[in-house]
Amino acid sequence: MIYMLKVNMLVAAVVFGLAGLFILIPFAWKEAKEHVDALRGMQYGIAAARRGGFTISRISSRNHNPNSAHAA
Repeated sequence: MIYMLKVNMLVAAVVFGLAGLFILIPFAWKEAKEHVDALRGMQYGIAAARRGGFTISRISSRNHNPNSAHAA
């Protein structure tokens, strides 16, 4: 009787372990894709900020002479 209980516990552990794995894999895949998309979005934002699209230079905003040199 104890032997059958041990066998049934082993079979149940394998079956429920595989079922849990099949549930976990799509969830982990979706989370990994969202993480990669977020990283790409942050890199796009950083690249756009470096181009100066989102920033206002203090020199160009206060200097009204169009022939003057701008600081880097």
